[in-house]
Amino acid sequence: MKTNLLSKLTKNLALKIISIIIAIVIWYVVVDFNDPIETESYNVQVEVLNPTYVANGKEIYRIEDEYRSVTVYITANRSRLERIQANNIRVTADLTEIVDFSTDPVMVPLRVSCAGFSQSEMTLSRTTIPIIIENVTSREFPIAASAGTTVPGSEYEVGTLTPNPDQVTISGPESIINQIDTVVAEVNVTGMVQNGTLSADLVLYDENQVEISDATIEENLTFNGNATLDVEVDVELWRRQSGVTLDVNYSGTPADGYQVGTITTTPDEIAVVGSEEALAALAQQGNAITVPAEQVSVEGASSDLSVEVKLTELLPEDMRLATNTRETATVNVAILPDGSQEFELDVTNIETAGLASDLTVAYDQSELTLRIQADDGESLSALDMTQVTARIDLAGKDVGDYTVPVSITLPQGYRLVNDVSISVHLRERASASSESADSG
Repeated sequence: MKTNLLSKLTKNLALKIISIIIAIVIWYVVVDFNDPIETESYNVQVEVLNPTYVANGKEIYRIEDEYRSVTVYITANRSRLERIQANNIRVTADLTEIVDFSTDPVMVPLRVSCAGFSQSEMTLSRTTIPIIIENVTSREFPIAASAGTTVPGSEYEVGTLTPNPDQVTISGPESIINQIDTVVAEVNVTGMVQNGTLSADLVLYDENQVEISDATIEENLTFNGNATLDVEVDVELWRRQSGVTLDVNYSGTPADGYQVGTITTTPDEIAVVGSEEALAALAQQGNAITVPAEQVSVEGASSDLSVEVKLTELLPEDMRLATNTRETATVNVAILPDGSQEFELDVTNIETAGLASDLTVAYDQSELTLRIQADDGESLSALDMTQVTARIDLAGKDVGDYTVPVSITLPQGYRLVNDVSISVHLRERASASSESADSG
């Protein structure tokens, strides 16, 4: 019986061996098709072991941001790779494994481990990382406060920001401490409509106002001996006040035969923000800011003057210019011959001669200023402006922009102090048919 069994097993033995080999190959093909071997990469933070081996006494180590993480490559079947994430992998730098402290920087070997995977299945993007060993130092910094680009509710602006605490002692590697230029407590005031206290984010900037990274701060610096520092900022909002005018005073006397005429400012109104107390005081002054006489001198003047004044120097305490308000204003002083006076003529009263029928005329101004003097040097109160005519000659002019003289005719007994001109813009007149088409 044994003989029969043995003969059956050995019968066609070569064919049986080939069949087994083919079956194994097919099994591997099927497995490789359904669960192939792949390589995945994972970004993993480096964990420093035995930090006190270097960081002791007055020396400390630091790692540049770019070396705080490495890429781990794992080669295995897809089904195994699908079961792991980056936090399952551990990459360590043991400072006790430093071989040579004389190099700059000092190199520390890296080790990688992951449960269920062998060392042969894992590869690191780098096998060492550099660390810098240097002296530790401390320095005291004032804390500034900022709302950044955030803005409070309508009609309000940030008035004052007061951080608490207002200074901090920062300790860490000497090179990083020396990089710090400013320490800022940043708050978000979006939509605020009343004063309040906000928690702040402490941000460090270097001398180029580039923010020092959170990783550098968290790994290397302490604040008043602690890993973090809680900072609050008291926010005082200032209300916006528009329609503020400038009350201009002047000093000196014009040249003989001349007088000071109208004084105007450009812009004629400004907007400010201030505390409620400051705005109340401004309201008592008629919402006007005074321009001191010493800033506008007409001494010896025989023609019009323009004087630039710096508005920021005119504002009282707890008040400043509103956002997007120019810091300067122009004071325009009209210097007129004695006995003369300025009158305003509506530009709609200007007669146009020679204007082509297919053109229209437009002006940059609503009124034309005329300087008029009485022949007998008497008062101009009797002058009737309805008897004053103005005329411009547009003959031969096509579409375009022009500055043209204005011919002024005055009642008897009055004369014009100086010639007058005006800017005009000639445009094609829209026909009735085109207007209908546009409206349709």
